[in-house]
Amino acid sequence: MDKYTLKTVFRKSFLRLIWRIEVDTASGLLAVETREDRTGNPSFSALDYRTGTSCIHEIPYADRNWTLAGIADGKLVVKAFGQNSPESAGIACIDAHNGEVVWEQHSYVLLALQGSQLIVRHRNYAGGFEQRLDLHTGDLTQINNSADKPAGPEIVLPKRHIADPPVFLQRYRIHGDVFQCTVGLNEVWAFHEREHQTYQVRMVISNGLSVLDDNVVMEGLTKMAPELFFAIADQLFLIGDTKREIVSYLV
Repeated sequence: MDKYTLKTVFRKSFLRLIWRIEVDTASGLLAVETREDRTGNPSFSALDYRTGTSCIHEIPYADRNWTLAGIADGKLVVKAFGQNSPESAGIACIDAHNGEVVWEQHSYVLLALQGSQLIVRHRNYAGGFEQRLDLHTGDLTQINNSADKPAGPEIVLPKRHIADPPVFLQRYRIHGDVFQCTVGLNEVWAFHEREHQTYQVRMVISNGLSVLDDNVVMEGLTKMAPELFFAIADQLFLIGDTKREIVSYLV
């Protein structure tokens, strides 16, 4: 029997800093907002997270007061935000496969993305008066089809391990919290280790009391990373130590 190894699915590099990630598991797409160091202006990318194949890569749109709000049905939804408030009028839809702007609405504030509809409020109202926009056209609609979106696998965030680390982790130089989640029949453990004046992140895959594999997945960190990874089905996703790379592993 072959020895178990954690397999790399892809490494995707970006020129700008990764700022926000949204996932549409029903269509297998991952949307990424990156920002330019000097100006803070955003760019938007979309990729098939099962293979790492890019659909669009760092397409600029608007200025630093716009951000990624979500992705559904192959469409990226971006919204404006105010200088002193998360709410501001301005919504746009970008095709995840070609980067073209499908529609723009500058009179509405985005409140939520529900399936193939956007819950919005006209900029003239401070509260209430919620309406719906169709994701594909940007037009107002009275039809509630928010439940039409097919379900995909759940996004799983690791939990902080409260008890003492299991026996098989005691040989590692664990620094700080240990994070854990279940992926299929295996357990995934991740934690920091102190390495001279920097930190590294080690990931351990276990089954029962047996360690199947362990890898240093990030190193040379000047400070501990607040979020180590997330999982979708049997894939793990990490943001690289430079915040300019997404790495995915198959468990």
